[in-house]
Amino acid sequence: MRVTLIGSGNMATYLGKQLFLNGHAIVQVFSRQILHAAQLAAILNAEPIDSLGLIHQEADCYIIAVNDAAIAEIAKTISFPQKLVLHTSGAVSKDILSNISNCYGVYWPLKMIRKNTEFSTDLTAVMDGNNKDTLEQIKQIFTPFSTMLINADDALRAKMHLLASFTANFSNHLYRLAADFCAAEQIPFSIFYPIIEATATAIQTQEPHLLQAGAAFRADASTMHQHLTLLQNHPSMQELYRAISNNILSTYHPSKNISECRL
Repeated sequence: MRVTLIGSGNMATYLGKQLFLNGHAIVQVFSRQILHAAQLAAILNAEPIDSLGLIHQEADCYIIAVNDAAIAEIAKTISFPQKLVLHTSGAVSKDILSNISNCYGVYWPLKMIRKNTEFSTDLTAVMDGNNKDTLEQIKQIFTPFSTMLINADDALRAKMHLLASFTANFSNHLYRLAADFCAAEQIPFSIFYPIIEATATAIQTQEPHLLQAGAAFRADASTMHQHLTLLQNHPSMQELYRAISNNILSTYHPSKNISECRL
């Protein structure tokens, strides 16, 4: 299949390499920055372009891999009737592509993607299409490196996107805060790798509520107060600790007065 990539960032690079290695021809790479287009195009043996007007009609599939805000702008500019057109967003409706083609959909890898992300043959991804034929085309293209392809409409995919924030983005931000605290206090962040890995492994076989632990779970007022004291020089972390602890406490001890735990 001949594919044109509209975008040259993390997702475009990752998918472009995957498709190229699976025997698909990448014919063009678009970016408003020609240097960015040229860098990716050189890897994929494609033509770099920096104008949407230069995208030709010869490809079989057009993948719009740009940030969410740019999808609508691009969708107003291009038209590829009868061609498969996809975007890669978990939060944007597939129907934003309805004026481009009568064959459109979504392919959204459920993974943190960077340009140097290692390829995986067990990638989980979410797909959607405007009809059965479109869904079948998406399956044929992406099954070789998406062993779990989940069909989800706009409403369900939006909820999945929200939950990805909780399960990946928010948790990663907490890791970042912990790493910053470690650096400030001269504690090796690496000593926490085993507990991070153990938790991530355990929730794959047990319900998260069965694994909950910690001071708020125990309603341990003394320990929570100690933690808040240790965070006096880190006010944003202190505020976050207070909010999360309050939420855990109200979840597992709804009858307990939060003020009893000095929060």
